[in-house]
Amino acid sequence: MKKMKDQKEIQIAWEIWNLVEKLNNLLWDRYEEDFIEIYLREEEDKFLYTIAHPSLTTTQDKTED
Repeated sequence: MKKMKDQKEIQIAWEIWNLVEKLNNLLWDRYEEDFIEIYLREEEDKFLYTIAHPSLTTTQDKTED
C-alpha cells in the first residue's frame, strides 16, 4: 500500500515541477526585459555600495603573526 502512495506523491511532484517550469517560461517570456532591467539595477546598486563603503566589503585580517 505504501508503494502506491509513494508513486502518487512522485506523480504529483512531477506535475507540480512541470507546471512550475511552464510558469517560469511564461513569466520570462512576458517580463524578460523587465527582469533584466531589475537585475542590472540591483547589480549596479551592489557595485555602487562597494565603492561608497569599501571597508564594509573587504575582509581585513586583524590577527597578528
